[in-house]
Amino acid sequence: MADPPDKKVLKATQEDDGNVDRLSALPDCVLLYILSRFCFCTESAAATSVLSKRWRNLFVLLPEINLYFFADEDVSDRDRLYSDFINFTNRVIRQRNEAPIRRIRLVLSHFSERHRMLFEWLLISVAAAFSLSIIQELEILIVIDRTTKPLSISVPPEIFTCKTLVSLSLKLGVYWTVPDLVCLPNLKVLGLDMFKLVDEACIGKFLQGCPLLEQLELSMRPFNHERDADEHIEVNFFKISSPVLKRVILCFQGVESEFTTVVESNSLEHLSFLLDGQHKVAIDAPNLRSLKLDGDLLEVDIIQNLISLDNALLEIDFLCHMRTRSAIISCSERAFKFFRGLQNVKSISFSESFLIALYFSQRVLPTFRNLIKLQLDPFDCPAFPRECMSSILSSLFESSPNLEVLIFSEVSYNGHLYCRLISVVLCSPLCTSNAQVSKNYFSKDEELNSVFHEALPLVLVECLKEIEIGNFKGEEHELKLVEFFLESGKSLKKMTLFGHAGVSLSKGLDRILSFKKCSDDCQIVSKAPWNWFFRS
Repeated sequence: MADPPDKKVLKATQEDDGNVDRLSALPDCVLLYILSRFCFCTESAAATSVLSKRWRNLFVLLPEINLYFFADEDVSDRDRLYSDFINFTNRVIRQRNEAPIRRIRLVLSHFSERHRMLFEWLLISVAAAFSLSIIQELEILIVIDRTTKPLSISVPPEIFTCKTLVSLSLKLGVYWTVPDLVCLPNLKVLGLDMFKLVDEACIGKFLQGCPLLEQLELSMRPFNHERDADEHIEVNFFKISSPVLKRVILCFQGVESEFTTVVESNSLEHLSFLLDGQHKVAIDAPNLRSLKLDGDLLEVDIIQNLISLDNALLEIDFLCHMRTRSAIISCSERAFKFFRGLQNVKSISFSESFLIALYFSQRVLPTFRNLIKLQLDPFDCPAFPRECMSSILSSLFESSPNLEVLIFSEVSYNGHLYCRLISVVLCSPLCTSNAQVSKNYFSKDEELNSVFHEALPLVLVECLKEIEIGNFKGEEHELKLVEFFLESGKSLKKMTLFGHAGVSLSKGLDRILSFKKCSDDCQIVSKAPWNWFFRS
């Protein structure tokens, strides 16, 4: 829209008392900048149209369309409000007169079957805008109403053939199918949710149409679906291969049978899995710097050595689906083989369930000479016989000669016996029915010092520079552990305690400050529980 000549602007903005509305006299580009800075969404920008005739249709020229539909719990008027929202959104998209659109962001809550046709109409409007405007980013997020059954929608194929699109995020919360033709030559960021795997090659074909893609996020739930009434399709293999991918996030849920995922990229730097079910994973990414595995796994195969790996977060359970002793031992061997492939890692965090798998492998752990930071996370994991846990902890620490930072996400927790695992290996000398079961890493007996020395080699403790303990309650065994570290840590510079919610640490801190410290310049820090979530 061309700016009006100065004289016409002044005349149009004269008030009855002779004053000039200088705000409306500003050029369109300045007014649009003001709107974009002070209006977090397009709807609030539209409210400014009441200021004057000059502002009436200005909001439809904003370079970013941000629209949000958050209905309250009152369903009586929700359908009308939803219809009004869709009509308003269509108006904003269709009345731009080919003005460029930098980003379209749509967020809709309480989506149900009744809204499906209106939403598909909206998607058609969005697809039509692709042919009229230069659109760089598209993000659509749908939050399904909790009473709605799973449903499918049709996504216009034009959305997947835009030459200007740089970022695409479709988190629709409903089932939809990836089109056969994909041509997104400038796309760099892609996020897809709830799409159907039509066959094992559909994602490969999709990636071929995105030659510049650097970041990929996929979230998929059940892999079985019916394409036609008489045809049932089951996909149990999934491969991602791209020469330019740098970051991949994969979320798989609802997998009942074995499912294999292969990730192959020489440029890949960050890889994250969130898994639910029986998964096998193969990683061929020699330049990977960050690895996160969360969920149930049967096997992880590292094709090429991860020579550049900086950090790994392993909240995984190799033994979740095992029912026999031989299966447990076999799966533990695979866990050890995977762990051995991480020898170059600098920082690692893993759950107690992974330690259990390493213990059952009964193999000598490799040396992690580059490992500087280690975090142990027992959250949501069952307890384990103390002798077994002390043994694997000791082996782990002895295999980390250059460790400087040790983090316990939690030392004490309300766990329970890993009944199934213990029962199937009781006949083995690995564990016995008389093994002491504890609710923490180090038990609560009267010989804590001997337990600490058994699990924590003194040569390790003397070299530690920083220690963190999360969910600290100030219980006796926790205080004894802190005392052990302070008395033995010659190089210790910082001891950080993240308090447990609802527990006062005042008495415990007074006692800790009275402990003898081997390192005079060691700093003791206490933080509230909410600070823990922002720990770097």
